Amino acid sequence: METVANILVGILFAIGLAGCFLPVVPGSVLIWVGILIHKLWLGPESVSWAFVGWAAAAVVLSQLLDLLCTYWGARRFGASWRGALGAVVGGLLGVVTLGFIGLVLGPIVGAIVAELISDRSLREASRAGLGTLVGGVAAFVLRLGISCAMVVWFYAAL
Repeated sequence: METVANILVGILFAIGLAGCFLPVVPGSVLIWVGILIHKLWLGPESVSWAFVGWAAAAVVLSQLLDLLCTYWGARRFGASWRGALGAVVGGLLGVVTLGFIGLVLGPIVGAIVAELISDRSLREASRAGLGTLVGGVAAFVLRLGISCAMVVWFYAAL
């Protein structure tokens, strides 16, 4: 039974790590689900419940950093608070309506549209859109780092 649990967890970890590159897959969440399944399946032979809790906190941090990096990138490149908020809303709406393409384009379009509605020039709005792209790249790097750390931390804790 332990072998089956380890194979299942390994598959979830692989899909979770791939999710860092395919944003429609909630990578860190799948990694945490793998940790939870391992704990529930193997009980005391697995990691501690405290570990499961810390891993859950890492998932929440990963998701928050994703939103904050988008907001930060837009603001750093001169977006107003409306443009930064438009980037976050655009990202959420984009992923729900268009999947992966929406996740990439949604924040950019959201920032640009919000800036244009706020009577900013096309140049200023475009800079805000570029900032969301930079923030998205920063979020990707952080998400990947947190996901890799969760996997390494899990195997080290075993």
